[in-house]
Amino acid sequence: VSAETPAGPPSPVKTGYVQVGRYSLYYEETGKGEPLILIHGGLLDRRMWDGQFELFSRWSRVIRYDNRNHGLSRGLPDTFSYHEDLNRLMEALGIQRARLAGLSLGGAIAIDFALTHPEKVSALVLVSSGLSGYEFRDSTFKANQKKQGEAAARKDMNSYVEYFQRSWTDGPHRTPEQVNRDVRQKVRDMCKSTLNKPEPDNTTVPLEPPAIGRLSSIHIPTLFVLGDLDMPGIQEIAGLVVKGIPGSRKVVIKGAAHMVNMEKPDEFNEVVGEFLSR
Repeated sequence: VSAETPAGPPSPVKTGYVQVGRYSLYYEETGKGEPLILIHGGLLDRRMWDGQFELFSRWSRVIRYDNRNHGLSRGLPDTFSYHEDLNRLMEALGIQRARLAGLSLGGAIAIDFALTHPEKVSALVLVSSGLSGYEFRDSTFKANQKKQGEAAARKDMNSYVEYFQRSWTDGPHRTPEQVNRDVRQKVRDMCKSTLNKPEPDNTTVPLEPPAIGRLSSIHIPTLFVLGDLDMPGIQEIAGLVVKGIPGSRKVVIKGAAHMVNMEKPDEFNEVVGEFLSR
């Protein structure tokens, strides 16, 4: 089965909330078959998977959800870890084993989950993935992060989102004008909806020890997908993952930066569909 699978009528979409601690995680699911869970990036939400959600449901039971402090998820101050939230979500939905696809923060969550609950993961699709324990050192990222910090201090949300986009939607090799306007607008909308949430102060508990030194203990089929225009740090993480996880492989999609599944959905869907069908 691949992204070329003929389209039947779209499956109905079920929506709901799962209670994890003092928090309610919003999720959507559609389709039947082996579960595939889509995990969004930081500041984004489940809508970043619009180009995949319905398509992949033709041959999978697809679940996408909003992490804490993102999208439609909501709750009270709590201490949590993202990968254990995912575990609780799977338990609540009766999912014993799933394929995980995560972008950026979502990829880092998928890796942490695979280290913590290896028996619950049948495949990993790491998209422009983060990696717990990795520190970004490149100058573009640091400069934009500094500007984001200054914008946050002035409570200037528009500038904050713009510098986030310079790093993550545009990447270090393009000006904003060179990037698809619809993709930029969609990222802006998701960021603003996340930043507008009246959120409690949650305490995030990181995985200890972090994933960066433990990749060789992952024995799960793994695909790393990234754009050739992404940040140097993400390129470096891709190298670490492919070297670290036995049998893993990397696919580079030309003409895309960090939001590779949004910028190049056709190429992305074909690559991922082929990998998952194997």
